[in-house]
Amino acid sequence: MHEGPYTSPSDPEPVRDLPRADAPPAEAERRATWFELFCDLVFVAAVGQITRRISAHPTLGSVAAAAALFVPLWWTWVLYAVRANRADRDVTSHRLLTMAGLVAVCGLAVFVGSVGTSDGADTGFALSYLGARLGVAALYALEARRDRRLVPLLRSFTIGSTVSALFWSGALLAPAGPVRYGIWAGGMAVDLAIPLLSGRRIARAPHHTEHLRERFGLFTIIVLGESVLGFTNGLVQARTAGSAMVTGAAAFALCACLWWSYFSASGTRPGAHAELASDPRLLHTYVLGHLPVQLGLAVTGGAVGTAVLGSGRHLTTALALCILGGVALFLLSTAAVRAAFTGVRDPVVRLRLATALLIAALVPAAGRAPVPAMLAAPALLLALSVTAEAPSHRRRVQSTP
Repeated sequence: MHEGPYTSPSDPEPVRDLPRADAPPAEAERRATWFELFCDLVFVAAVGQITRRISAHPTLGSVAAAAALFVPLWWTWVLYAVRANRADRDVTSHRLLTMAGLVAVCGLAVFVGSVGTSDGADTGFALSYLGARLGVAALYALEARRDRRLVPLLRSFTIGSTVSALFWSGALLAPAGPVRYGIWAGGMAVDLAIPLLSGRRIARAPHHTEHLRERFGLFTIIVLGESVLGFTNGLVQARTAGSAMVTGAAAFALCACLWWSYFSASGTRPGAHAELASDPRLLHTYVLGHLPVQLGLAVTGGAVGTAVLGSGRHLTTALALCILGGVALFLLSTAAVRAAFTGVRDPVVRLRLATALLIAALVPAAGRAPVPAMLAAPALLLALSVTAEAPSHRRRVQSTP
């Protein structure tokens, strides 16, 4: 791995064993293309609608609904990112098909904020999601004509997508409410199960581990960006009142420490991600483990703007659960992903688990402590955690052959 800003603390330890005989051949190093970065801009709009939905109605029920809607949006990004990682020649045909799929992603951004308020919004969201998946299937089909290693993967993806589509479209026949959204949840479960049930086929397909790591780092930046946008918008609307400025400074410190925590292992050397190329279970852990990581960041980001703008001296219980719970979920998830590679006895894993518990324990203080203190406290704990992790990161770098 190159030394750079996109390494997450959940990255695996250096690999010293010889490669497995059945491991895929080494791929040439590649980085995110300009077109991939353009595609991410479309997802920026959709993620923004999720965080705005949280900030507009920071109640537990509303936040739970927004978190549920984040899952299909996040999975759509994963499908496009992983497809590009496996089979992207960045040619005109690929770009045109991808752009057609991104039209459906724009539909997700348009309708996600109104899901649950009308049948039209629910229909638009479901059809947009299915259209985005169809774009991924078309891209795989195009590339499978020249790379036969993708044929088994395409077959699994097509079968799974067909079953999922029955859930998503069939739910529209049910009345709006728990029944419809429960059927959607079943369809989403099918979608997430496809890679788990196709482990061997996925392992045989080509992929670039370093590029995949970079792409997840970039999406993490997108979600963190919504936190920055949230508290700066709060400052604008508060008209730079003195109390808002203090709260905004604490919010910035929290965002900076979240970034620092995710990207704190930037000195890892080449080869540290080789296990992802040879072990499908670790690959699934790394990919699916980022769902709670980035969901926690999105929930925190949506609530931070409301905290900065709010006129009260204290956070409501719902806001405190969003901010502190989101940070705790982020830490628990990064610890779990890292533990899959290093084991639960790894000092970084234990530090993150302890920090998550300390941050979660701050929730009862929300009704008594001022808002800036409730934002600064988790930022301070994150900074202390990252500082304490530094020796472990240095030892890992020094032990790399």
